[in-house]
Amino acid sequence: MSSTIDRDTLVDKLSGRDCHYCDDGTLSSGTYKDNTAVVCGDCDTPALQLW
Repeated sequence: MSSTIDRDTLVDKLSGRDCHYCDDGTLSSGTYKDNTAVVCGDCDTPALQLW
């Protein structure tokens, strides 16, 4: 399995889950500090950041 597939799989698995840093947030794929990330839509906290 290539590293690109591994990265995509991680993002897919976390997207849609509840945020652990706030009460009402949901995680979605996006960017954080110009890196691919899974970020909470409510508190903007990254649950995953890939370099």
